[in-house]
Amino acid sequence: MRHAVLALLVLSVSACGGAATQSAADDSTIKVGAIVSQTGVYSALGDDMETAMKLYLEGHGNKLGGKQAELIVADDAGNPETGQQKAKQLTLENKVDVITGLIASPVAVAVAKEAGAQKTPVVIANAGADALGGPGVFRVSYTNYMHGYAAGKYAVEAYGKEGAVLMGADYSAGTETLKGFEDGYTKAGGAKPIKQILTPFGKTQNFQPYLSQIPSEAKFLYTFYAGGEAITFAKNFKQFGYDSKIKLLTCQNITDEDVLQAIGADAEGITSVGLYSPALDNPENAAFVSMWKAKTGKNPSVVALQSWDAMQLIDKAAAAGGSLSDALAKVGEIKSPRGTFTLDADKHNPVQNWYARTYEGGVNKVVATIPPDPAS
Repeated sequence: MRHAVLALLVLSVSACGGAATQSAADDSTIKVGAIVSQTGVYSALGDDMETAMKLYLEGHGNKLGGKQAELIVADDAGNPETGQQKAKQLTLENKVDVITGLIASPVAVAVAKEAGAQKTPVVIANAGADALGGPGVFRVSYTNYMHGYAAGKYAVEAYGKEGAVLMGADYSAGTETLKGFEDGYTKAGGAKPIKQILTPFGKTQNFQPYLSQIPSEAKFLYTFYAGGEAITFAKNFKQFGYDSKIKLLTCQNITDEDVLQAIGADAEGITSVGLYSPALDNPENAAFVSMWKAKTGKNPSVVALQSWDAMQLIDKAAAAGGSLSDALAKVGEIKSPRGTFTLDADKHNPVQNWYARTYEGGVNKVVATIPPDPAS
């Protein structure tokens, strides 16, 4: 049954303008295995990921590095064991040249291990776990730590050097992001945060009991939530009147395009720190937003942008010829809709600008640019 599903997916890509299917032995074709959450809790993000990858191919003549490209999409259902099984199938049976996609970090860890055993490079389009990276693994998104670190640097300038309270979901993405914030904040001259509040991951339906734990002397709150929890938090923050009690700074997930429609008017005025905004003023972004809107009728999400850039990285590496893994490490600068970025030489993580964004009138308006800090 799995063989039939994958075969159907390959044919569907070709039918909608994707790559032509050729034999695995044909060196004129580059095979890309995309492990995406088509079902499960991350399916909405999976839709953006898959759409962006197909859109990149459509906009580049269905070629990568001058070769015909075949995109084979497999569903991980947000499950690490399923992701590992799909990675094994893609490498051993479909003979892919590279694996990309990967929304959830636990899935990415399992896939990277399997792909490494088969000596197949991996380009991570989203998963932020700090431990990911190194030989054969390349990431175009971010690490959780650097996500928080950039926000900490910005907070010192915009929110002051004392009175910080941290709040987030109690799992790796939450704790790694909050740790990054604390380090970025204190290294930039801020005082140690006065309190950290962790909430049960995936179980919190009402944030009032946790918001009530904010000390009276607090000056501002930095939060990390994603998906459904981001929606609930943003609504609760306004519903219980905390927007008039304390300043708020959030991670990019709370006002990303994938949740804004559900949050509605409660997102108005929220400032977040993220790696992208559809409002960025550069030629690459103008073209990307135009293509995305023509395809979907809405603004692109961060996941859409990252997935586009995953394909761009593979495209540039394939054009160099030789070992794809070696070429991925030598790509250099990538002109992205987010702005130009590179991958570091050690773990192949992005060295990139971050942006403070205030959501106003239906768009995340860029209010400040936070440059990368190699020393962090």
